[in-house]
This record gives sequence, C-alpha cells and structure tokens, in this order.
Amino acid sequence: MQLPHILYFSTLRNWLRLLWLYGRQFDVAQWPRALQITAFVSATVPIRVFEQLRFGAAIRRHELSEPPVFIVGHWRSGTTNMHNLMLQDPQFSSVTMLHCAIPSGFLTWGWLAGRILSRRLPKSRPMDAVPLGINEPMSEDFALAGLTHMSHYLNYFFPQIAEQTFRQTVLFENASPLDIAHWSDHYEFLLQKISYAAGGKRLLLKNPPNLGRIPEVLKRYPNARFIHVYRNPWLVHASSMKLMERFTEDLAFQSHDRSEIETFISRRYVTIMEKWFADRDLIPPENLIELRHEDIVAQPIKVVESIYERFELQTWTDLQPRLKGYVDSLAEYQNNAYTFDPDYLARIAPFVEPMAAKLGYSIPG
Repeated sequence: MQLPHILYFSTLRNWLRLLWLYGRQFDVAQWPRALQITAFVSATVPIRVFEQLRFGAAIRRHELSEPPVFIVGHWRSGTTNMHNLMLQDPQFSSVTMLHCAIPSGFLTWGWLAGRILSRRLPKSRPMDAVPLGINEPMSEDFALAGLTHMSHYLNYFFPQIAEQTFRQTVLFENASPLDIAHWSDHYEFLLQKISYAAGGKRLLLKNPPNLGRIPEVLKRYPNARFIHVYRNPWLVHASSMKLMERFTEDLAFQSHDRSEIETFISRRYVTIMEKWFADRDLIPPENLIELRHEDIVAQPIKVVESIYERFELQTWTDLQPRLKGYVDSLAEYQNNAYTFDPDYLARIAPFVEPMAAKLGYSIPG
C-alpha cells in the first residue's frame, strides 16, 4: 500500500507558497494529485490551528536543556547507523517518522496519525533494509518539507531543477535574507517542539543537508557538538543514485531523466563536500569529531565510547550494555551490494576521484 505524498501534511501557507513558486514545474499528469493535496491540506487546517493555539506559546518559551548533537555527512554516508547507535542512550531524543508525517499536529493528533500510518508503513526504508516504523528516527528536513519552502526535499519534488533548489535550500545561494530567516526560524521552532514533546531531553539530530548549512546552524547553536561521518565516495554516489531514484518515483511532480539525476548527484557531492571543508573550521575543535563509516561498522562500541570521552558525556557506563545488545542484534544486517559498470565509473570519476583521494579511499573492487 503506497503512503500518501508527504505534502498532504503541509501547512496551507507552505503548500500555497510551493504552488506559487513552482506551479509551472508540475507535469499536467500531476495536477490531479496536486488538487488532492490542496483539498486535504485545506480540510485539515483546524487540526493545525488547534495545535498552534494550544501549544504555540509554550513551545516558543521552551529552551533546549543542552546544545544539540548534530550528526552530519553526505547522504548515504552512514549517518543513520551512527544516529541509531547513539540513540540507544535514553538521554537523547530525536525527530521521528511521526513528527515528519504530521509536523504541525503531532502533539494533539499524533496518536491518530500513528495508528493510521503504522498500518501503512513498509517494514524497511525503500533504499536499504533499515527498519521503518512510526517511532524510528528521521531527518529534520523531512518534517521541514511540510513547514517551509526551504527544505531540500524540493530536489525530489522537482528533479528537473534539482541543482537550483539544492543551491537555494542547502547552500543558501541566491536565497534572500528573508528566505534564510524563514528556514532558520522554522528549524528552530521544530527543534523546540521536538524537545518540548520529549520533556526537554537533549537532541541528537541527523540531517545530511546540514553539511552545507554549518554557518547558519552555528548562528543558532554556537555550542552544538558535531559528528561528521564520511564513507567511500564511490559507494556514496551509487547509493545516492538509488535513494534519489526511489524518492523521485514516489514524490516527484515532474518527469525526470536518470542521466540528469546522475549529473546532479555528481555535482552535488563535490559542491557540498567542498563547502564542508571550507566551513568546518568555524566549529570549535573540541566540538567536532570526524569518523569513517567503515571504522564505525568495524568497531561500533569502541567508536561510540570515544565520542562519549571526547564530548564528556556522562552516561557511558549505563549505555554500554544496552549498546552491546543493539550491536549484537545487527549481526545479520547486510549493506547494499553494488556492481559497478565501467562506463558509470568513467562518468563519475572526474567528480569522485579527487575527493576519494582526499579522504583516503580507492575505487571499490
């Protein structure tokens, strides 16, 4: 059973703004779905108004108990694995599928949305075998897609202009100060709301687009901790192709060509990684850890322990047995296997090889 498009749960203002900005990008065949979304978003306005009236002021008064811990890395670099390992510690809270499904209504109507979605969710994510449940952790931009026109999910909605929207919503190129403030305000409100719902627990967040937003994230959270996860760029590229093809299949409002997606992913990889290397010195050295995905997979407990020592997190003794149980449960998990076509490798080599050399990787056998 196919899930409804994620914009069914957008705010009316956000949906109308997307139509205003990108309505000309819709294929004619997609207009019936757009009309269905418009009807659903309009009919559920009372839900969002009720939640705002009941909780809006309290959320805005709510302060985070401690600076967030941000896990960043290019899409498909292993950030989800790192996220799940550290979320075995109950001191942390994160954005979940439920929060993303109904970002403007989960405090009052989450119980109903949870029951409905639990029956319709697949058992695992479409691009890998990672479990997918209503309480599974997710990336913040999934929730932001229903709140602001500055979510990177525009890449999946409009793949023909993916590079344009990537540069606007992730790098903030050609974005007006009002657009950047719009993103920043909605991002902060979302994190306040998640923290409020979790009773003030410290936030542990995993959101790949934030790799390109470090300066803006630091403006809001100057004392945040950052964990950067990186992986063999050849595998990252292949896995990113699989992710975007599956997401555009479900979410795109326009037709798309595989070769154009490949070019976009190649250019995006180089651009965001170069920006990361330009921006990472803005983070105080004591607040940054960089990790190879392969090392995390090989020695997850040792790696997590090193993070707790470096960031002076106080709950390692309690976490250790819980983490070992979780790691043991992953013994049968297999990463996606890739067979590389020589022509594909030749096409992406100019983009991937320089960064692979910088990070210390060679082409997979």
